Amino acid sequence: MNNTSNVENNSSCESIYNFKASIYVPSYIIIFIFGFTENLFCLYVFLKLYKKKTAFSIVMVNLAISDLLFVCTLPWRVHYYSENIWKHSHSLCIFLTYALYLNMYCSIYFLTLISILRYFAIVHPITCLKFRSVKCVQIICIAIWMFVGIAAIPFLSLENKKKRCFEFNDSTAVIFTMNLFSLVLGFIIPFFIFNTCYILVIKTLLTSEANHHNQKSSRSKAIVRIIVVMVIFITGFPVYHVLRTVYLAEIQNKSNPVQVSCFVQKSAVVTLCQVVMNPCLDPVFYYFAAESFRDKLRSTVKNTFKGCPALMHQN
Repeated sequence: MNNTSNVENNSSCESIYNFKASIYVPSYIIIFIFGFTENLFCLYVFLKLYKKKTAFSIVMVNLAISDLLFVCTLPWRVHYYSENIWKHSHSLCIFLTYALYLNMYCSIYFLTLISILRYFAIVHPITCLKFRSVKCVQIICIAIWMFVGIAAIPFLSLENKKKRCFEFNDSTAVIFTMNLFSLVLGFIIPFFIFNTCYILVIKTLLTSEANHHNQKSSRSKAIVRIIVVMVIFITGFPVYHVLRTVYLAEIQNKSNPVQVSCFVQKSAVVTLCQVVMNPCLDPVFYYFAAESFRDKLRSTVKNTFKGCPALMHQN
């Protein structure tokens, strides 16, 4: 919410607009290109190559759809920060803000759901089998879309400054309250569940018996993949939420030095880019979190390029 303050102009961070343009424009262009391509390819793998639906594939399809829809909104953000003026309708601006937070928190909830499914599959493979059914997971995914979609509705009621976008006229108290709500329900609780599930999974893998070398190797690889997944999640969302909260809290404290305020604003801009980069990182998450996806990806790449040597030989 670093770009949603109603008092941004009250600070003496005079270069903030130029700084945003220099960071957002190239970042959003790169994220759009890679995010659109990667998630479109992932959807192809999930929808065309998976002969049978699984709980994991359903969640990943929903996550890929969320990411794909969001990256399609980035060209408007690039245009705005390039021109430094909003030339489109107020409704479109509000929708773009809504889309950002819808994607962010849907992503967090879908990633959390994957960690729960992994926990059930490894720690309680028999007793929690019914919770990993395709029908149950489909219902949960629909519930996530509905819950996040409804919870993000307050963003649709915000008023932007004239000829600006992502900068609201609403009181700081209102925005700070919205931040606290999204911080607790949208990040802290899912973050706790996500890490708890994977820590318990790692504990189960470490304490499980492995009699053969292949079993020990598979267990070690599984632990490494889980650690990579946790790092991907931890490096993006926590820093952004902390800085966003600090920034909004600092705005309400008029006695803070201007230099610190400017530093926090610019830091929040950078961390927002980290969060927006999530659609590019989720395909990496699929690769490390789902063995079936790795197998499908490898076979697809192999089949795509298997004719290349013969073609080069003909030339």
